[in-house]
Amino acid sequence: MHPPEEATPDLPTTLVRLSDSFSIEVTPHDAHKADRFAGHLPPGTSVYVTFLTNTSFSDTVEVARRLAADGMRPVPHLAARALRDKRHLDEKLATLTGEAGVEEVLLIAGSLPSPVGDFDATIQVLRTGCLERRGICRVGVAGHPEGNPSISDQDLRQALKEKNEFAADSPMDLYLLTQFCFAPEPVVPWERQIREAAHDLPLSIALPGLASPVTLLKFGLSCGIGPSLNVLRKQTRNMVRLATSAAYHPDRTMVGVARAASSDPQATFRRFHFFPFGALVRTARWAEAIHDSRFSLDRATDRIEVHQ
Repeated sequence: MHPPEEATPDLPTTLVRLSDSFSIEVTPHDAHKADRFAGHLPPGTSVYVTFLTNTSFSDTVEVARRLAADGMRPVPHLAARALRDKRHLDEKLATLTGEAGVEEVLLIAGSLPSPVGDFDATIQVLRTGCLERRGICRVGVAGHPEGNPSISDQDLRQALKEKNEFAADSPMDLYLLTQFCFAPEPVVPWERQIREAAHDLPLSIALPGLASPVTLLKFGLSCGIGPSLNVLRKQTRNMVRLATSAAYHPDRTMVGVARAASSDPQATFRRFHFFPFGALVRTARWAEAIHDSRFSLDRATDRIEVHQ
């Protein structure tokens, strides 16, 4: 049940604010399919270059260089467990900053079953001081509203505590980027819980883009976001819509997050981030329409209708 409408008078305004500086993900493989990013994304958009175990670092550098040349802000992933040692980290940072002008990275543990070198967790990389020395001024770290199948909830809480403590003493701008979610229910209470535990890092909320439902369900199950899928499963109408749609729309999650942000001035939600899963152009156009206030909102169903 939604809170009274008078508690969320600025819901469309909040949707625009959270979409104002939306960011988007691209894999090196999908990046090769795009002639130019400038034709599909607003100037200065933060475009994250996904770390994949079967992709070379040179591909990441090439994509970051292309993004910068197209007026975008490249944000490559750096996987801690794929780094051999501090020297290897510094070499990668030198290449990214020197050849592509990178000023921001997303620091993740990485999907490797075991580390290839000295680093097992992102906090270890943060503590090296290499990022600051190479001019990285903004760093994203992973947030897990729905947990992580490889890490216990207690370890996740401890990791988040350590990152908050690091951020308090660091000149870097540190923020959390969540795993992508299919529903607002796991995200909103999680934000409240970590805030009550004195975690105040800004939150970027990751959403699946306008890809096919089959693709999204496959990735959702493999990424351990069962609670979101369970919420959808309990809502037969949404599951039918999801299964029969040509493209999924993350409007219900967006509206739920915006409603929470509107009703609580202390909420740490800052922006939306999209995983397009191959639907880069379609997702970017839809997100930009919301960014430009070219939409109408059905408050009864939390559906967003964009106007082209």
